[in-house]
Amino acid sequence: MGQIGNEVARILTKTFPDKVRMCCLSAVAAGSKTHVDIFRKARAVIAINGCQLMCASKVLREKGIAPTYEIVVAKEGVDKLPTLDFDEEDVQRIANKISTEFIQKFQQ
Repeated sequence: MGQIGNEVARILTKTFPDKVRMCCLSAVAAGSKTHVDIFRKARAVIAINGCQLMCASKVLREKGIAPTYEIVVAKEGVDKLPTLDFDEEDVQRIANKISTEFIQKFQQ
């Protein structure tokens, strides 16, 4: 599920280079001031969670950052695979959902 979230973030960054930026969530969890500041200064924060544990959202909240938009890949009809493989159609569908529900509306 995390692989899908990562790929979705990459697509959104490429599609909206002036509006979307990926940032290392592991660095945020580790307390990197540089990375935490990137999130704190952002106009909006999209948390792409792989499963219902919502680790991305939790890491952000633990650092005092409230996600503006959250999604859980596992709740989007994606089957968890025991490999790092993923279906490109799932990736594109979720990227389109985030774009339609949030990015395009946020920029208005």
